[in-house]
Amino acid sequence: MTTPAKGETSSTDLLGQPLGEPPLPGTAEALMALPLFPAPAEAASPAGKQPIAVIGAGFSGTIATLQLLRRLPPDQPVLLCERSPDFARGVAYATGDNDHLLNVRAANMSALPDEPLHFQDWLRRRAADGGAVAGVFETSAGLFASRGLYGQYLRSILDYAMRETAGHAQLRLLPDEVLDIVGGDQGGYELVCASGQRLRVAGVVLAVGNLPPEESEDPRICGNPWGEKAWRPLDPGRRVMIVGTGLTMVDLAVAMRKRGFTGGIVALSRGGLLPTRHAKAAAWPTPQFTMAEENSLRLLMARLREEVLAAAEQGIDWRAVIDSMRPITASIWGRLSLAERERFLRHARRAWDIHRHRMAPPHAEMIGSMIAEGTLNVAAGRIRAMEPQDDCVRVRYTPRHATRDAAEDVSIEVQRVIMASGLEHISRTRDPLMQRLLDRGLVRMDRQGMGIDVTDGLNVVRGDETIAERIWALGPIVRGVFWECVAVPDIRVQAAHAAVGVVARLREDAPRWSFII
Repeated sequence: MTTPAKGETSSTDLLGQPLGEPPLPGTAEALMALPLFPAPAEAASPAGKQPIAVIGAGFSGTIATLQLLRRLPPDQPVLLCERSPDFARGVAYATGDNDHLLNVRAANMSALPDEPLHFQDWLRRRAADGGAVAGVFETSAGLFASRGLYGQYLRSILDYAMRETAGHAQLRLLPDEVLDIVGGDQGGYELVCASGQRLRVAGVVLAVGNLPPEESEDPRICGNPWGEKAWRPLDPGRRVMIVGTGLTMVDLAVAMRKRGFTGGIVALSRGGLLPTRHAKAAAWPTPQFTMAEENSLRLLMARLREEVLAAAEQGIDWRAVIDSMRPITASIWGRLSLAERERFLRHARRAWDIHRHRMAPPHAEMIGSMIAEGTLNVAAGRIRAMEPQDDCVRVRYTPRHATRDAAEDVSIEVQRVIMASGLEHISRTRDPLMQRLLDRGLVRMDRQGMGIDVTDGLNVVRGDETIAERIWALGPIVRGVFWECVAVPDIRVQAAHAAVGVVARLREDAPRWSFII
């Protein structure tokens, strides 16, 4: 397995695969042909080394695995664990609907931080080899692709890595759910799996992605917007409510229309704010904030408004200013006090989100049309009650600017309620692994309760405030520590840092340091 020397360019995919080579299907049947993890008695490699386990094979886990393979010696096995049979895609990219679009331009969706146009080149090579590619949209704001197509891209990279390492079985797939992690740092850990097998590992990388919220027992109230309940057939003559007005709502509303649902959709959130749309914008330099600005949310937002005005005077769109913040957002978040972070979450988060996480132009046009024709109603308010009736759910909410008088509450009846506001607090997850780790104190919540606490080097912090030197975490699960770590450009950098940390820990002579993101 080789990589180009520094300064060289390559027309191949990761690890040498030609960019135009079609991906393998990534189904359960295809997995049967790949080298899976052997029985526990054969768990160690020929050299006797226990594997590094990566838990979760969505984007975070897949890219962390690939970064480990680029850095670890061939005799150090890597075990990629996934409870679903569909490796590399995860919930976000498993869809086969070409109308589910990425909300980031293809030019920014490379899986590799050192090859920023990797995904876009992959798309163009596929188009050159086979003509038009379904799920690709050329817009004035750039090239956008479907989530399903991006899942094929990730799977093609993982499949090639499997073929390249098959000779020495460095990469192994475990299609099983990890329910618990037991043991300690020095002796490694033991994975407890749903199948009953227990596997010894040298270290663990937690890459579980967005944790699922608690699901309602009522079939008409859907806690998981991508679960089976949410996509059961709908009566076209009756309304549906989507709780949340962000990008998940946009995906749901567009997909419902494309599938033929003609009924009314009510999208409700506290602010009633929709994501802005992508547009072409020139570059803007990253602002150099003063220490006072970085320690005060009020001063920080005032300075950001000044940057937007300065850009406008030069004919540059505000989007360029927001995008210029990406390299420093995590460091600024890390310097804010707990009180300032909580102030941001209460007062500024929704405004930031709609400007930072934007709609692809095709989705923005369809959402605009739905609002204009009256089939999509976006409302602002706080839900007070959801009362299941014989054939509907009665939702009562208080409009945003109403008084506390219950007489001003609005009550509507809908055939289904789909929760699309995301998991706000990690304590509300029903993920069995995370519940066990939190209950036993092997990990602890971050200060805001948004995810788990980690160090600058991505090592998890235990409940007793000690550092687990052989457990790392990355992606959305650590958003409370780094804030902007839920999108591909941020996660791919974290994956590289986590891999370097793993290599440093496995080398007995390696110096101990942290990697500031």
